[in-house]
Amino acid sequence: MIFYRHPIAILVLSAFFTLLAASLQADDTKLEKLDTWGLNRGWEGVGFLSIEDRASCTGTMIRPDLVLTAAHCLYDSRTGERMDPRRIEFRAGWRAGKSIAKRFGKSAVIHPAYTGEKGEMLSSEQIRHDIALLQLADPILSTHADPFRTDRGVLTGNAVSVVSYGRGRNDAPSRQRECQVLDSRGGVLAMSCDVVPGSSGAPVFAMREGRPRIVAVVSAIGRIEGRDVSFAMDIERPLADVMAALRSGEGVFPATVTSARRLSVGGARSAGGARFIKP
Repeated sequence: MIFYRHPIAILVLSAFFTLLAASLQADDTKLEKLDTWGLNRGWEGVGFLSIEDRASCTGTMIRPDLVLTAAHCLYDSRTGERMDPRRIEFRAGWRAGKSIAKRFGKSAVIHPAYTGEKGEMLSSEQIRHDIALLQLADPILSTHADPFRTDRGVLTGNAVSVVSYGRGRNDAPSRQRECQVLDSRGGVLAMSCDVVPGSSGAPVFAMREGRPRIVAVVSAIGRIEGRDVSFAMDIERPLADVMAALRSGEGVFPATVTSARRLSVGGARSAGGARFIKP
């Protein structure tokens, strides 16, 4: 299913990562359910992504009209085809069946180096580029939810936090105030953070100057050396790549095609409008 990444290519990643001592997990905090207005205040920019009402991921506003998530959330894992962004709904601050604001997507862009494949296995190369942007049909006003800023990456041993939805906890976001980066290399992070199917695309925060900044995006879950591990990518370079693609229009889908009707001399003026082409 789209929102679930099976315990991934462990044989590959076991060799790729050398995890820190198990004592690091002693510093991890338990999940805190942000199920009241007071607890969720300030985190409204993290939202529930409903994908054609049959699957889900987590997404985060980084601009009033732009949501950051995982690239694999925009693929149908059964067919390998891209999902139509116009059938993906972002529900900001979703809890108890209500949201601060709801917006459908208008278009999307996936990292150009990410290759969507059928099935539920991800390689370290896919995790490194597992990032996408969903452009909303209409912006969400700052009076409803504030976008989060992004920042440079983190190192092995750093503390991070995650706000996510997921299987068994989609009724409200859950925050893990502190978990650990167990290993960081080649743009891929192995973390002790508690994520589940449906947490794909969740923001990984680091505190910078007293404020949470997004430094990674949750991509996959698995087990290494008998330990539950979550995987994410350092977003600094991948995010720059997808933002550049968004600005240039290269890789943005559905494509927008404009057409115009020839004007006859003395005739009434008319022009064709933009239309979307299904990928």
